[in-house]
Amino acid sequence: MELFITTLLAMGIRLATALILCAFGETFSQRSGVLSIGIEGYMAFAALMGFAGSYWTGNPWLGALLAVAAAGAMSLVHGYLCITWGFSQMVSGIGIILFAGGLTSFAFGKIFGHFSTLPKVKFFEVVNVPMFSEIPMIGPILFRHALLTYAAFLLIPLFYFVFYRTKFGLKIRAVGEYAAGSDTMGINVHIIRYICTLLSGVMSGWAGAFLSLGISHSFQEGMIAGRGFIVLAAIVLGNWNPLRVFGACLLFGTVDALQYKMQILKYWGIPYAFWLMLPYIVATGTLVITRKTRQPSELTIPYLREQA
Repeated sequence: MELFITTLLAMGIRLATALILCAFGETFSQRSGVLSIGIEGYMAFAALMGFAGSYWTGNPWLGALLAVAAAGAMSLVHGYLCITWGFSQMVSGIGIILFAGGLTSFAFGKIFGHFSTLPKVKFFEVVNVPMFSEIPMIGPILFRHALLTYAAFLLIPLFYFVFYRTKFGLKIRAVGEYAAGSDTMGINVHIIRYICTLLSGVMSGWAGAFLSLGISHSFQEGMIAGRGFIVLAAIVLGNWNPLRVFGACLLFGTVDALQYKMQILKYWGIPYAFWLMLPYIVATGTLVITRKTRQPSELTIPYLREQA
């Protein structure tokens, strides 16, 4: 039982890393008033570009930077459509998911279609923290991970500080609550929203790269498996608060790890398909529980000065 709990929690943290990275960026985007449901597509294309970049350069960090650039470019397309032109954020996001899915499939075939099996690439190595990694139970759970996992944990106080203790964070919250009033106070609503939307894409790029280079060590189509939508559920569960969103991501990461463990161990004779559904059942359940949460007032509402 001790081994089961240790491996479950350690795997949960690894799987939660991608959710945490993506959710932090998307929390900023939504608090500024821009919903980027296209993060599912951002991560899918980033996962491929990260894998391909590592294959081309032999360096997973350069592959990750390519993934970040690819996802960031997609987020700017979303920003241009929704912030500059005022198009529906829902429609734009769905379009990006479909476009990214097709582009990922096309690019995958062009880059790796001539291989009978995917080539081996360099991936993010596990870094054991000296001394701490040897602590029974705690060591394997908290101190035997890739650098991006540690970075995700370090981002918690940084993002919280920026969000609640800086003028930039105040501007983000102001724009997301009352864009027209913020504009009259001299805040450039479009610039703030562009920065936050780009941040959502950049963080989704890191998340996608981590999925292919930090967890799977490979790439396959459909590997994102709805994690972008789970991130959206985590943000609602966390009530758009970076610290609470972090906790929600840990919950969903642990549930995801549980379904993998249960499929392997075949506990209680329950079909594997049920365990496969478990993260989405939990995500749906949390949305029902948190139906009374208050979203940012200007979320999904475009701001065009000439129409204000």
